[in-house]
Amino acid sequence: MAKKKIGLYILLLLFILLVSLFLYYLWYRYHYVSTDALFVQADRLVYVSFPKVNGRIVKLYKAEGEMVKEGELLAELEAKDYQAKVKELEEQIRRLTAERASLGENKSKVEKEITLKIEQTQRQIEALREREKAKLAQLEALKARLSLIAKDKERLTNLYKEGLISQRDLEAKETEEKELRHQIESLSSEKRALRDEIKALEKNLLLLQNERHTVKSLSAQMEALGYLRKEAEMRKSEADLYLSYTKLISPLSGVIAKKFRSEGDVVGPGEPIYALVDPESFYVLVLLEETKLSGVIKGAKARIKLDAYPRELWEGEVEEILPASAATFALVPRDISAGEFTKLAQRIPIRIKILKGNKNLLRVGLGGEVEIKRVR
Repeated sequence: MAKKKIGLYILLLLFILLVSLFLYYLWYRYHYVSTDALFVQADRLVYVSFPKVNGRIVKLYKAEGEMVKEGELLAELEAKDYQAKVKELEEQIRRLTAERASLGENKSKVEKEITLKIEQTQRQIEALREREKAKLAQLEALKARLSLIAKDKERLTNLYKEGLISQRDLEAKETEEKELRHQIESLSSEKRALRDEIKALEKNLLLLQNERHTVKSLSAQMEALGYLRKEAEMRKSEADLYLSYTKLISPLSGVIAKKFRSEGDVVGPGEPIYALVDPESFYVLVLLEETKLSGVIKGAKARIKLDAYPRELWEGEVEEILPASAATFALVPRDISAGEFTKLAQRIPIRIKILKGNKNLLRVGLGGEVEIKRVR
């Protein structure tokens, strides 16, 4: 009897245990949903390459798994050709700058000399015109005086004929007339010389004014050199940019996930050298069956375990439930146009944000299990 009672107790305990497990399973299914269709992903998985330049890799500074900081140098291409181009353009800019400065000095010198000569010539012309005016006034006065003397001579000649004056008085007047005519002739010669000198200076002034075209020509040459220098500076800026492209700089702080090239390899523009992952951008992508979506909403808590680290646990929350099933974006979508159709539970992508746990252990592509608490 005792053995039968013990057997009954054991069966009762087993029954109670099974019922408890069944009730726990029902409770768990009601409050939680779990799946092993998850993958660790990263928002910032970047393939870095040399933009717009090609060449031979002379140095790789990072290995796979190493941490990098934003702005850190990752690799370098052989830059001799690009450096030579920059140096050539720098020399061209220096030469053009020196030529333009020399032309500027020459222009200033010529312009100053021409201006000074023009001012001096104008002053000389003005002075000669004043002298000419004075000579003309003297000449007019002498001519007026000559006219009076001519009348006096005529009167004295008549008086001499009548015997009223002596021949000596008449000859004195004639001598005075001759001297006056001589003075007029001398003044006229001086006035003509002044006129010739003024004409010569005016001609010289015209030549000096025409020399201002030389200044304009120098200005045009300086302007042309300015355009050439500006063009050379633009080309140098472009050459500097291409030279900077020979250095591969990290666009973010993260981890080297993959190294695609080795030192000595020849690469072209856009060919990946490294793949970088930002550890802060890791998230979990869950492909949850549509039959399990009930109670799964944004903000629902989740616990994650990865196959690679069975003793580690990560906590997170549902960040987004994507609006289309995974099959919608399959490379080869199902063709049901022939009428053949097998009903399958579709999987809905769910994005889970990681809130707690060691993110340094995460790697893109890791799989595991996730448990999401339903919100009722």
